[in-house]
Amino acid sequence: MSPTGASAVAAPSGCSMDYGVQGVASVPLGSPLSVPRADGRVDQFQMFLDATATQGLSFVWHRAQDEPGGAYGEWERVSAGTVGPKADYVNAIENAAGGLELFWLDHGGFCHSVQGPEGGEWSTPEGFGLHPAPYHGFLTLFKRSNGTLIAMASSTLWDRSMESRTQLSSDGVWKPAESMGKVPEASVGLSQPNTVTELADKRLKVTAHEWNRSDRTWQTTEVAPNDGFPSGWWSGRWQLCATAQCD
Repeated sequence: MSPTGASAVAAPSGCSMDYGVQGVASVPLGSPLSVPRADGRVDQFQMFLDATATQGLSFVWHRAQDEPGGAYGEWERVSAGTVGPKADYVNAIENAAGGLELFWLDHGGFCHSVQGPEGGEWSTPEGFGLHPAPYHGFLTLFKRSNGTLIAMASSTLWDRSMESRTQLSSDGVWKPAESMGKVPEASVGLSQPNTVTELADKRLKVTAHEWNRSDRTWQTTEVAPNDGFPSGWWSGRWQLCATAQCD
């Protein structure tokens, strides 16, 4: 039970928790998400329904290989944080220190939990801050060649069509959300990025189609790479691509 006696509550971090759940992986949802590790192992994440849940929502479970190409360990639930309710979504990536960054959808926003390089317990779920409009996609994760991470999602803020958060490889701390520029046409919204490409000069090029039109794709490119030395920034406006591939 939770400290307040309620089994299903929103934690102070902003993430929805079901403290009454007993941790029974009853029914899997979708296919496992595989996350490659730098040492050759693979970790997997899977959403499971739990027959003991008070809200009927799913939870994220995790398992890992002990060695490259080896067998997976037992599934273990990450936390009592609930996934959904309108969409089941989970994403994860290895950070520069060798730990895991995990994200899942919670009532339209994203919750975030971290496991250290040595494995073990996951951090208490916390709201990540990015919050796309309904049907405007989820969260895209990308690792630069220097180990820096970037998370991107479409935005509902008036001055931007997409925003990002960066975790510099030097300190492992997620920086506040930054604008990735705005589509110049009125009443046009973007989905999550289709592609993220690191160019030869280390800048990122991002493409995304409109949330309700896959035949119209937009692109933007960093003015300078955001590696912290100095911090980079995005172009103020997106450009409409002549082709779906933006070539």
